[in-house]
Amino acid sequence: MATTKKTPDAARAPLRQESYDQSVAAFATALDLLHKRDFATARQQFLSIAATADDEPALIERAQTYARVCERRVADPPDEPTTADERYHRAVSLANAGQHEGALALLDRVLQDEPGSVRALYARASTWALRRNPEAAVADLRRAIQAEPRVRFQAVNDPDFEPIREEPSFIDLIEPSPAGP
Repeated sequence: MATTKKTPDAARAPLRQESYDQSVAAFATALDLLHKRDFATARQQFLSIAATADDEPALIERAQTYARVCERRVADPPDEPTTADERYHRAVSLANAGQHEGALALLDRVLQDEPGSVRALYARASTWALRRNPEAAVADLRRAIQAEPRVRFQAVNDPDFEPIREEPSFIDLIEPSPAGP
């Protein structure tokens, strides 16, 4: 009966493969956490992988990169936007997230700084529409259209105006009659 002598590398290969498979599985779990926006937990998972995947430099590097991404996402955003542009962008983000009160407050501040800002008027009009307040939406949209007539065509197809699309005042504004606005 012939015996096969295992070399040290051959003897370690299954353990090394098992360790690698575990690291890859942990990496997949961490990616899933990242996609679920659980950045703090994902960051810890990536850091753990980077610390334990000894013989896998590519996996370590990738885990460290994703850990940094998570770290940036976990970092607190600035408390208060400081410029009209920052307030506008934050307001749009809040409106898209359904946080209409916060969006309206920021847009009011933008319009204090830039009273004729077409983009702020339009954003505030669309936020009012999402809140089902056709009077306020139409008033802001009318001001935006007066300053920039092309905004009318944008509003025609904007899904944010869907809640007020059948309101007569909105219809009159976006589909004016020859004697209308």
